[in-house]
Amino acid sequence: MRSVAKHSPHLAKAVVNSGALDALVNCLEEFDPSVKEAAALALSCIAKHNHELAQAVVDAGAVGLLVLCVQEPELTLKRISATALGEIAKHTEELAQAVVD
Repeated sequence: MRSVAKHSPHLAKAVVNSGALDALVNCLEEFDPSVKEAAALALSCIAKHNHELAQAVVDAGAVGLLVLCVQEPELTLKRISATALGEIAKHTEELAQAVVD
């Protein structure tokens, strides 16, 4: 999903429209840190393009799980999850507030 979503808002929207957000959010709950990292990176690539895509990531329930990933001991997972939260928050004050809450 990341390989597609990273290129353009149009392609990221196609990933969202395919229903992939639910699967990506579910992956944030997996035990394996590498699965969480891949999901967080894909969510970051989706959210970075515009506020509508970032809102879709928020609406899918990713923020709370990304915050939990930041609290994990694996440094790579922390970094990727923090980046994803930043990509969500950068678009609007409301999205930034959703990350803070």
